[in-house]
Amino acid sequence: MQIKGDLTVKRTLIADRRVDNGLKASVITGAEALTRHSAYWQSLSAAAPQDCTLPDATTLPNGWAVVVYASGASTITVKDATAGDTIKAVPAGEAYQFVLLDNSDADGTWHVVKLDDPGEVVASRYTSTHDATTDWGAASDGYYTISITAATHGRGTSPNAEFYETDGTDQIAVMPDRVLVAANGDVSFRVPEDPDLRYARKVVII
Repeated sequence: MQIKGDLTVKRTLIADRRVDNGLKASVITGAEALTRHSAYWQSLSAAAPQDCTLPDATTLPNGWAVVVYASGASTITVKDATAGDTIKAVPAGEAYQFVLLDNSDADGTWHVVKLDDPGEVVASRYTSTHDATTDWGAASDGYYTISITAATHGRGTSPNAEFYETDGTDQIAVMPDRVLVAANGDVSFRVPEDPDLRYARKVVII
């Protein structure tokens, strides 16, 4: 039997066998806009990087979810409905679930889940590179300092930071003079001005 429309169950729905979720496989050459009624699995194949826009969150119930699988050769960047802000860039060959937590505005608040064997998932991390001169800014009170806000690194209020310096083609772990993690999760690190101990390469925040 088919229901040619929506079905609302006011309490728990129990299926003795199973409930199947749909999958839509598409080859896209431009932005893909999802709606409330889009298939739960979106298998999107693209030869060049493309965007996938989530629905207007005010049209969805909290807990609504969709899976985006980048099945082609390129990344699919999932963005919110109106601001066009990136929620997650899904690399080729990977799948992420997007669960709506707050539908109070059109862009919504989304929880992102990587769908992989947990034993094989690389810890989510933020990586930033810097040079040995201008990126450190002007010295203050005898120190050069680089700061990375929690909003930028996205690793919450208790991040762990690692620091590396370039040596030819290698990366050597180093320790700055001081590393400060603020209560709000902002990370800053400093080196002395005299002698000038600025160095080039990267910081990794997990």
